[in-house]
Amino acid sequence: MALSEHQIADLRARMIARSRLLEGEIAAKLRESTEDAEMLGRVGDNADLAWVETESGLDLSEAQRDIEEWRGLRDALRRMELGSYGVCMDCGADVPLERLHSQPLALRCIDCQSHNERLGSARRARGQ
Repeated sequence: MALSEHQIADLRARMIARSRLLEGEIAAKLRESTEDAEMLGRVGDNADLAWVETESGLDLSEAQRDIEEWRGLRDALRRMELGSYGVCMDCGADVPLERLHSQPLALRCIDCQSHNERLGSARRARGQ
């Protein structure tokens, strides 16, 4: 069963709200990382330097994670505009609404996602 206009509107509103929240968090983390980098010239000893480098690295890692999610949300919103959101990219079946509520970036139905993950695990086990 394809998503109704109401369901799509609800999911879109959730994704837009999450995108805006992420934009604020990304800006804050990048600002914190910049502030940490500015402290590098003022640190007292190697322990201080290590702490500043670790904090800056964590801020950048968190920002990168948020940027990845933000990009996924933008892609999902684009798929909504194209009419392909909520359709499994592998088998073409509808992705259940419950899955989209818990995983709004889902590209596949549960069966295809499980199959894809098993293939990925098998490839990693073979060293590919």
